[in-house]
Amino acid sequence: MAREQACRKCHMLTHDKVCPNDRSNELTTEWSGLIIVLDVQHSNVAQTLNITVPGRYALKVS
Repeated sequence: MAREQACRKCHMLTHDKVCPNDRSNELTTEWSGLIIVLDVQHSNVAQTLNITVPGRYALKVS
């Protein structure tokens, strides 16, 4: 199985070659930390990190 990659723009994690959130192909395997956002409307963490789409996100992307 391919290693999960993080989008350099929005930090969303994916196994694809293109970010499902912003369609960017600027992906990297150099990331750390993980946050899973289920409800962007009621999540203070999502609001603080400017996350508008539910999903898995890296906290730090190199």
